[in-house]
Amino acid sequence: MLEIGTQAHPLPHQDALYILLHRSQVLVEQDNQFLIPFTHFQPNAKMGAVYCGQWRQKDIFVCNFESIPKGFDEIGLRELLFQQDNDSYLLLSRAHQLATWNKDHQFCGRCGTAMREKHPTEHTKICPKCTLRHYPRISPCIIVSIRKGDHILLARGLHAPKGKFSNIAGFVEAGETLEQAVAREVREEVGLEVSNIQYIDSQPWSFPHQLMVGFFADYTSGDIAPAPGEIDEADWYHIDDLPHIPNSATISGQLILQHIKHIKS
Repeated sequence: MLEIGTQAHPLPHQDALYILLHRSQVLVEQDNQFLIPFTHFQPNAKMGAVYCGQWRQKDIFVCNFESIPKGFDEIGLRELLFQQDNDSYLLLSRAHQLATWNKDHQFCGRCGTAMREKHPTEHTKICPKCTLRHYPRISPCIIVSIRKGDHILLARGLHAPKGKFSNIAGFVEAGETLEQAVAREVREEVGLEVSNIQYIDSQPWSFPHQLMVGFFADYTSGDIAPAPGEIDEADWYHIDDLPHIPNSATISGQLILQHIKHIKS
């Protein structure tokens, strides 16, 4: 498990392990090994190493490369995440989100001053001119599995592959509770009212910096009306006759499988 403490962040060093990124792709060695020893690549001043924490008594850093170093292949983050156990999934998610923060906060969002130094013990950059702190951005999103008897609601977004269905999901608005976001997103995307909204689990989703917060809910009223421009199709599916659903490494797939188990119990 990755250990995240409040101790001073070390500088990159030869005994650490590194996660290397190139344009949001992960650079890997044989067998999709993504934790890279220092001696396996040539460091440079532009790679912008960010400390992630300790993993099995090793310091972990994430770096962005402008070109692919010799001897490495690249793999999509989504594909690589689906191959991991839970601990490795969380490590990769954190690394990618910290790399995104480091890359996207080169200048102060308030006054435009170039950001030069990171905080020694926190993941924050402090503007040298106006002192505004810039922390890694985390965008909370709800995702909900909705039950109607022994059926669950599944929907396909406008850009999802044909035949692949998932849960209703969406960003939490300013001033909104998570439960209010669940009810609003379901109403907006499929025209239904829900009740008995229950928190189940959460999962970081690094595309690029979401935190997915998962819920169960019960159907209350309404007829399915897919939102134009958002949902291409949606329907109730019997728990023993589901279409193609997300990988069980994702919180969407986990919610569906847990909900089925709950309904059958």
